Amino acid sequence: MADPVAPPPRRLLRWAWIPVTLVAIGGLAWLVDWRSVGRELAAADPADVALMMGVWLVWLAVRPLRMRTLVRATGQGDGLTRNDAFGAHAVGMAVNNLLPMRAGEVAMIWILRRRAGVPAGSGASAVVLDRFCDLLGALGVLTLALANMPDPPATIERGLPVFVGALIAGLGALGVVVTLRARLVGVAARFLPSKLIAPLGHLLDGLGVLGRPRVLAQAVLWTAAIWGLASVSFFFGVRAVWDATTPVMAMFLLGSVALAFLVPAAPGGVGVFHAAAVFALAVFGVPAEAALAYALLTHALTFLACFAVAFAWVFRNGLDPRILTRRIDE
Repeated sequence: MADPVAPPPRRLLRWAWIPVTLVAIGGLAWLVDWRSVGRELAAADPADVALMMGVWLVWLAVRPLRMRTLVRATGQGDGLTRNDAFGAHAVGMAVNNLLPMRAGEVAMIWILRRRAGVPAGSGASAVVLDRFCDLLGALGVLTLALANMPDPPATIERGLPVFVGALIAGLGALGVVVTLRARLVGVAARFLPSKLIAPLGHLLDGLGVLGRPRVLAQAVLWTAAIWGLASVSFFFGVRAVWDATTPVMAMFLLGSVALAFLVPAAPGGVGVFHAAAVFALAVFGVPAEAALAYALLTHALTFLACFAVAFAWVFRNGLDPRILTRRIDE
């Protein structure tokens, strides 16, 4: 029997990334001289490329530890090992590189439930908080970059308060949800199917873990480590093609690329990642060809390494990738 046709809003959401990606790729194709891009790639410094990948692999090992802290703080993830937290994150990244609309988050929740018995609602709340911490990290590195830029463009200075205002609004909304979560579950029980109430309760209870000072402090420290490592990796990656790279440049690039993923993106961020890198580095006078060479090189290497790590973990732990894909579709 054929699958039912998705309702129009769902179809629009599913394919919203296509025009965004086409515009990004089309703009880059019109903007750059591809022969110069090839020459920049050929001239990339192998030592800096190796340093970039080395730091990125360290980041890949550290990145899941914050999510493990948040899952365990829900009281539902005591059995979550570092190995399984690492695998959930690695597989989630790989799935995001294969499927659009952040499908990797679903893969992470599924692995957390299968490997450590974490309820879907608790896993979802930990993933939501993890991504919220990343938003804080992106805004943090952007703020540091702007504070140390000698002459930031006026448009960037005007845009930052918008993001900060949105962040404050998000924190306020999170506080309201955490404070009134019991009432919200009661109201939801009047309108939602009964099978959704328990996962919703787990989700809202999980969001409250940041109200504990110890968990909050751990989340802040892990976030600082994660975004610090990412900034160092970006620094070496850009320096591989542009000798005049500075830490401020790397932080601004990192924050800009991260915020660019708030728009619907193709699997792996193809097009959006590259366009964001080109325009962020243009602020510092980096030619589009060198910036695109950096983006292509970084994206390709991390893409391949991500799949290698994810599939190695899947096969080592006895999971069938086809089962995982079907679960995500469901």
